[in-house]
Amino acid sequence: MKSSTQSSAGRAAQSPTAEVGVLDRSAAILTALQDEPMTAAEVCRRLGYSKSTTYRLLADLRTHRFIVRDTSGTLRLGPFPGRRSIATTNSVLEHLRSMTGESVQLWIRVGEDRVCVRNVEADQELRVSRGVGTVLSLVDGGSAALALCGPGNPAEFYATKQARVAGTASASVAFTVGAVVLAICVSYPLTREPENVAGTYRTLLSQAAVELRALLDGSEELGVLRDIARLALGAKKQAGE
Repeated sequence: MKSSTQSSAGRAAQSPTAEVGVLDRSAAILTALQDEPMTAAEVCRRLGYSKSTTYRLLADLRTHRFIVRDTSGTLRLGPFPGRRSIATTNSVLEHLRSMTGESVQLWIRVGEDRVCVRNVEADQELRVSRGVGTVLSLVDGGSAALALCGPGNPAEFYATKQARVAGTASASVAFTVGAVVLAICVSYPLTREPENVAGTYRTLLSQAAVELRALLDGSEELGVLRDIARLALGAKKQAGE
C-alpha cells in the first residue's frame, strides 16, 4: 500500500511539469504561426519537435480553434481565444493578396445587387480596387457578379476582362454561409493578367473561400458584414432620392 501511495504521489507531482511542457510547446507553435502560416511538416522543422508530438498538439489546437487549416494543409491562427473574427477574415484576404500581388475584395449579394464588404488593396502603384460599401448591380457584370449568381460552390471559378472598366480584369469564386451568398475576388489591371488565369487563381481563390466559409459560419462577423451591406444600400437609396 505504501509503495502504491508513493507511486500515485509521484505521478501527481510529475503531472504539473508535463502540463507545463505541453503549454510551452503549444505556445511555441502559436508564436511560430503568428509569424507566418505553415504546414505541419514546416512546424516540425521550425521547432524541432517530433512528428508525433507536433501532430498531436496541432490536432488539439485545431479542435479548440486556436488554429485552422485550409485545403492545402496550411495552418494559420484561428479565431479563438480573443481573436476577433474580423481580424481573421482580413488575414485570409491579406494572405491572398500576398500570394497574388493584387487587390482582393469580399462581396455579398443582397437581392439583385452586390456590396463590397471587405477590401485589401495591392501594394502596387497601378492597382484595381473597390472601396468598402461600393454597391453594384449584378447585371452590370464582372466575375464577382457571375459568381454570386451561380450555385455558391467554391469549386466554380469565374474570370472576366473589361466587363465593367476598360483595362481591368478579375477572377472570383463564391461560397455560402447559410442563406448568405458571398464572393471573394482578385482584381487587377490587364497589363498584369497571367497567361493562365484559371491556373494562377482558381486554387488560391477556392482555398480562401473554403477558409472564409468556415470562419464566418456561426460567427458574429457575418452579421457585421450584412450590416455593412444594409447600410451601403440604404445610403445609395437615399442618394438616389
